[in-house]
Amino acid sequence: MKSDTPHRDAASATSAAHAGPHTLTLGQLSAAELIELLQPLNEKFVQISDLEHGIRSAYGVMKRNNTEYYAGLGCFLLSGLFCAGALLFALASASWDRTAPIIALVACLIGLILLILGFRQRQVYQSNIENVVSALYPAIAADEHSIEEIRKSMQTDLLRFPITCRNAEASAYMLQMLMCGRASDFNTAVNLWESYDHRQRMEQFEREKVQEARKQTTALTVSAVAQVSQAFESRRQTKELRGLREDLSRRL
Repeated sequence: MKSDTPHRDAASATSAAHAGPHTLTLGQLSAAELIELLQPLNEKFVQISDLEHGIRSAYGVMKRNNTEYYAGLGCFLLSGLFCAGALLFALASASWDRTAPIIALVACLIGLILLILGFRQRQVYQSNIENVVSALYPAIAADEHSIEEIRKSMQTDLLRFPITCRNAEASAYMLQMLMCGRASDFNTAVNLWESYDHRQRMEQFEREKVQEARKQTTALTVSAVAQVSQAFESRRQTKELRGLREDLSRRL
């Protein structure tokens, strides 16, 4: 009876030869196959970044439009204050004060200018609401839906990566290392990324420590200056009290 082991080995070799980068484990992939896998992921991360930037820009436009509204409201309030102040000043001024009507007129003119500015800001706000902001809400919803769909399409491939490598920066860095030849396999690419990420975190930690030390130094300097100022003030008061006592002693 002949063994079928050679046939099984041949079948295994054939299936491994036909297996693509999406069926092998990442450690089994060559550099070219890893590049083939990472390039679409990197492009999708870029798409997500662009969509998120567009969403942030849309919210920025909405925020600026709200600023227009509050600016107009402030102009209305200031206009009312100027006009009311002008009226009260005119009524409270003496009849012989000839400058009072001029001052009241100038205040009324300022109030009128502010009122016109308020109406202008209100028109800009309303125009933006009708022509710009109303179109931003469906655009934001469409972008958020696109981001969700892109993330779903990436999920299968991303789950094959370690947790530390499931982000745009890691994907771009490993792709760069593979394309420039510094990494020839997945494990090397991951080690290079984790080393780079660790260095970045440590540098950020050191920067934060330096900033905190500067803040503490500034606070200590301000405190020292305040203490010196208090000491000089205390000495001045002591000298004044001593002078008063000596003056009283001489008078007595």
